[in-house]
Amino acid sequence: MKKYIKHLIRYNPFDYLIPYLRKFYSKLGILELLDDQTFWVVWKLARLLKSKVFPGKTTGAGNVPIKGAGVFIVNHSNLFDPFLSGSQVPREVHWLSKIENYYIPFFRMILQCTGSIPLRRDQSDQNAIRLMRQKLDMGRMVGMFPEGTRSRDGSLGRFHTGAARLCLEYGIPYVPCVVTNSYKCKFGDRINVYIGEPRYPPKGLDDNYANTKWFTDLMRRDMVDLLQKYDTRHSIKIPAEMQTPVMIPAQFRKLQEAQILE
Repeated sequence: MKKYIKHLIRYNPFDYLIPYLRKFYSKLGILELLDDQTFWVVWKLARLLKSKVFPGKTTGAGNVPIKGAGVFIVNHSNLFDPFLSGSQVPREVHWLSKIENYYIPFFRMILQCTGSIPLRRDQSDQNAIRLMRQKLDMGRMVGMFPEGTRSRDGSLGRFHTGAARLCLEYGIPYVPCVVTNSYKCKFGDRINVYIGEPRYPPKGLDDNYANTKWFTDLMRRDMVDLLQKYDTRHSIKIPAEMQTPVMIPAQFRKLQEAQILE
């Protein structure tokens, strides 16, 4: 019986029917509208489940810009972090999701219909880059995990530079967010979401490697500050190397002084 149930789940008709329906709706020109409606249905369900199954508080939801392109960055300790954090944000967030998630029965249907972006890790995924740029050009917000993957031990991992590179290239802000107590959580655990203020890159700052690295360090520092301020139970370990201060480059100081004079 268990094998039969697993077979039904794995080869359920919805996962095979959805791609054909999406192509049909795309030809009719209503796919984007349907995806937007589906997103908000899933958003409301995720928000309800978060409040009932993982009760906890949320602070800083008003920090998220209502309009305009941006990058929503979150620490990653649980598979459902996009739902736990995204359901607390008053706008659509299009998450990068590893391609392996699209092979999970039923889950891939949700990912496809909510505007998520499939990502092939450990390589330069040009399709994912194209879709991200497409969303940003439309003034949407993209959700990313700077650590690149889930934490294996509940600690904050090393940050990658992809999110910072997008911010500098487009001149858009990132919004830092931390989800606490989600690592190996159980039903009924209190999971809290803390959202920081958006940080805009300095105008005129080149998107070279040095500046991208510095802006990535700034992302890390902002997230660490949120954890040190709100995560009083230390549910997320912060390695010593992640707590180092961020030096302000001379180029940034000059740009900042020029903007103040203006």
